[in-house]
Amino acid sequence: MKRVRLLGPRTLLGRTLAALQDVGAVHLVEPPRRPGLSPHGLDATERSRRRRLERVLDDVEEAIAGLAALGAPTTEVELEAAPGEGSAALSARRLRVRVDGMRERERALVDERDALRIYEPLLADLEEISRNGRGQRWFSAYLLRLRGTGADLVRRFRTALDDALDGEYDLRVRTLAGGETALLLLVAAGRADDADRLLEEARVEAAPVPAGFGGRPLIEVLPQMRPRLRQVERELVDLHADATALAARSLPSLDWSRQHFHDQLIELDARARSAETTHAFVVEGWLPARDLAALRGQIEKRLEGAVAVEEVSRAEWYGQEAPVVLSNPRIFEPFERLTSLLPLPRYGTVDPTPFVAVFFPLLFGIVVGDVGYGALMVLLALIIRWRSAAGGLARDIAKIAAAVASFTLIFGVLYGELFGDLGERLFGMRPLWLDREEAVVPFLALAVALGLVHLLLGLLLSALNKRRSRPREALGAGITLVMLALIALALLTAFELLPAAFFTPVIIALLVAFPVLIAVEGFTAPLELLSIVGHVLSYARVMALGTASVMLAVVANRMVGAFGSVVVGVLFALLFHLVNFAIALFSPTIHVLRLHYVEFFETFYSPGGAEYQPLAHWRPEPAASS
Repeated sequence: MKRVRLLGPRTLLGRTLAALQDVGAVHLVEPPRRPGLSPHGLDATERSRRRRLERVLDDVEEAIAGLAALGAPTTEVELEAAPGEGSAALSARRLRVRVDGMRERERALVDERDALRIYEPLLADLEEISRNGRGQRWFSAYLLRLRGTGADLVRRFRTALDDALDGEYDLRVRTLAGGETALLLLVAAGRADDADRLLEEARVEAAPVPAGFGGRPLIEVLPQMRPRLRQVERELVDLHADATALAARSLPSLDWSRQHFHDQLIELDARARSAETTHAFVVEGWLPARDLAALRGQIEKRLEGAVAVEEVSRAEWYGQEAPVVLSNPRIFEPFERLTSLLPLPRYGTVDPTPFVAVFFPLLFGIVVGDVGYGALMVLLALIIRWRSAAGGLARDIAKIAAAVASFTLIFGVLYGELFGDLGERLFGMRPLWLDREEAVVPFLALAVALGLVHLLLGLLLSALNKRRSRPREALGAGITLVMLALIALALLTAFELLPAAFFTPVIIALLVAFPVLIAVEGFTAPLELLSIVGHVLSYARVMALGTASVMLAVVANRMVGAFGSVVVGVLFALLFHLVNFAIALFSPTIHVLRLHYVEFFETFYSPGGAEYQPLAHWRPEPAASS
């Protein structure tokens, strides 16, 4: 990152900020306080303008959201000629009012349609009664809704009706969508009071007459219900067509307004970060070193040499934090999703993404290590990739899954595992390197050795990163690295994996290094060293998880012959493999990430970096990828 300063006449501040927006690379910061240089801030006129911009943007966003809710397409469309700000603001206000009215109309129509649809299953019964001349004076009609379905529910209701009305009723039953039962109850006019009492006591819900019919009796409004339902559905279709036509006419202007007014707000916020003298302005910020030449060229071209761009010397900004932007090769970029779960690293420290990209799939493959499960992971990665959009979260997950699946396949071949020991049973597969069913201790040694290598790498990164800014801490990390390696050598010698002649020199080296470590890092150094040793031993979970995975797969395979029926045994085996596969997806992910976040990162990771947010044109948030 480079720190730059732009200086020019106060009258050119707006044009300078507009040029910076076009460049889109400068992360603005407030210039340091100097005599005669004061923060620009926002005056009363600019604060008033900011409030107006926010109101207009609220109208624009609500209009666009309302059109989308009405089913209108909201894809961006090019505008032939940009309107004026005042015209665009007035148009947005009028359009929002109109769209709000259309949405209110849609809600009313949908409510009426839903109310009419309640009656639809019983309309034929009601129409037959009406044609036969049985009017309201001969009986009372009730349209009821029971929460739930089933013959037992209706039977209990009929029993209650028989007791209360002595059989003087007619009941028609229909099932509605959504798990409800619609009932049409016809009661002799003289027994209406008894029916009312029964319904009140039973707390049976009466379906309301739609509001458009003014609460009149069912028999009177019946002939108008079916035609009204068809009319409401036509009106909804017409309303959505009107919304689509309105969107086609209005979206170009709305999209322009949203972009323009957001940019104006961004510029106002940028003004508040500038400083000024009586006649000049000063703007400072950070940008990637590769963009400095392009910035100078753009400012020179746009402002004809009236604004100077100078690089701020390190002495002037020493001690201040530069913003952080992660830059990794394309093959590592998906793993930024995993490191982004933690705060950004401080500027000038180590980006852990490349190391996560190597060790996360490696450790995952060592844990799962099965050709069958690896093939299933490949299939899952392909499905996620097929259903995801480029650049989205799902696409990055698919890439991570592909890397994980690759290492799972590799170690599955090395372990000789295909759905546990099924490969050995069917195809005679043999371990090329390690038999995890038998070699528990070598597997444990492998896991701990990987932990040792992982943490030694972390200590090396810490020493290299601190060698200039904090040499004492770098020396402490280096000594800790050496002592950890010496402890490993001593253990290898004690277990006769190295010649016995190494033991004495290693112990002497440890005794010499120990007081040096205390002198460099203080009396807490031994505790920190023991903590790192404990972290190394934490990698034993790799062995535990891997052994549990293979044993579950073996148990699943042996279930085939454990039941009287082969079919039942196969079904149980498939179920166990499915459960084991689910565990193999989630449990290693959690534990391997923990080994990175807690054990590995603790040795070198320095969080607290500021996010790189350059002054640029506003862009809408990308839609979530499926």
